[in-house]
Amino acid sequence: MNTWLRVLTVLISAAILQSSIFTEIRIGGMGTELLLLISVLSGYHGGPVRGAYVSFWAGLVNDCVVASPLGIHALVYPVIAVGVSSLEERFINERRMIRAFGIVVAIATGVILTAVVGDIFGESTFNTSSLPETAIVAGVMTTFFSKPFNSIVKWTVSSGMPTEIKTQFARSER
Repeated sequence: MNTWLRVLTVLISAAILQSSIFTEIRIGGMGTELLLLISVLSGYHGGPVRGAYVSFWAGLVNDCVVASPLGIHALVYPVIAVGVSSLEERFINERRMIRAFGIVVAIATGVILTAVVGDIFGESTFNTSSLPETAIVAGVMTTFFSKPFNSIVKWTVSSGMPTEIKTQFARSER
């Protein structure tokens, strides 16, 4: 199956889930950010370039689902994916709790950056006094769903990527 067809299928499925089932699961008015989670995981598994592409389209899909101006999420999500991709090698062998904390931080950063970019463009939907708490709640709630989405996003964005090449040097005999 083509990689971009997989990405399209995952993004549309996540948008449907986020706008139907996951709107009912809220704590303190904040729900899960599935499309932001897909952006974070695509940066982790797909690298900076593929992660940025997938994240841009995830942001556009999120802008279509949420009542926000078109392009706000598409500006923020690739930045988060590239940031996660640059930190990926440092966290690849860490314990599960460290990686979960990284997901919480990435999601919270994405929520805060989305609010900042929205405020720059005149979209003030967040209460600025409770924004950090809202971002942390969104990060923790989204992290609970990261395990099944991790496998799906890894399958989606890793197809067609070259496997790791190990180089061996010939023995030089003197």
